Amino acid sequence: MSRPALPAVPRSDTGEEIPGFLLVRTGFGDEDAWQATFARLAGLPGVRRCPVGPRVGHEAVAPVLAHAPKQLVVVDDLAWRGATTAEVCRAVQHAGSWRPELVLLADDRTMADPVHRPLLAFTFAPGIFDGQGGAPFVAHERVLRIGARQTAMLYLVFQAEVTDMSEYKTSLPAEPDDIFGADLDLPADPPRYRHAATRMRPLPHTESALIVRTDHSDDEVWAQVVQAVKAPSERDGFLAHVDLLDDPAYAGATMEQVMALVPSGYQRGFLMIADEQTIQDTRRPLLLVDLYSDPGLTFRATPGAIQSIEINLSIGNMDFRDFHVPEGEIFAGF
Repeated sequence: MSRPALPAVPRSDTGEEIPGFLLVRTGFGDEDAWQATFARLAGLPGVRRCPVGPRVGHEAVAPVLAHAPKQLVVVDDLAWRGATTAEVCRAVQHAGSWRPELVLLADDRTMADPVHRPLLAFTFAPGIFDGQGGAPFVAHERVLRIGARQTAMLYLVFQAEVTDMSEYKTSLPAEPDDIFGADLDLPADPPRYRHAATRMRPLPHTESALIVRTDHSDDEVWAQVVQAVKAPSERDGFLAHVDLLDDPAYAGATMEQVMALVPSGYQRGFLMIADEQTIQDTRRPLLLVDLYSDPGLTFRATPGAIQSIEINLSIGNMDFRDFHVPEGEIFAGF
């Protein structure tokens, strides 16, 4: 079957290639299922539904894509119905100089799973795809199923220098039918990214783990939280090495909005957020967010538990999941 051309994403004003993901819809049996899948991605920054067809080229998409720092390009065209990874791979090779860091297919299995909407995802083997006419190649171990919400979370923290899914090898499913990020969809109504009402600056590069304050309703309680975090732990006297971002410009920001502000080259593998629940709950639980192994995975911890969490995560002695507790629970120490 002859497939149409994929859109060619232009370079930025500085001549640099725009990084991003490519999503191609290949399952067309259920329009409602597709809309439900796309709804989990539609609010992300840089999402573009691009035209497809024989005339698609740089000039067709440049007006809307050229100024974005990253793109999630969505191709929704019946001509791609039933397409395989090999077909999409070949089409990407001929779509111009742009090589998406992650290619996603919304296929029949995506439409059949209303909980996770798992996308078929793959990357190119390093050194094979060069845009010069050589045969593209997708390594088998780089093909996996990834939930739609996990896709959104991975995209939020995605940076240009992260170029293949081996960066997330600690979390990749052991079996081909497993879904990366499946537990992010366990809540009955998982939150979705939405655009911020105000423009917020990217998070600063800090020497220590960062606590972002997003609730400014009670300065006294905030001061108590900070004091408890910075106090030596009762058990072993550990100190938490943290930096504070206390700026009203971030008031009301959701977890997803904060994740979208992670700057290029960010060296910390997790964030802490002092949000409305932190201020309102008498236990003052901070929200911890994984940015590396399982982007978007979260749990809450009391200020007095941050000392052991911070030091063990910062030195790589333990993993984020070693501290993770289910939604509704609060980690207060081992």
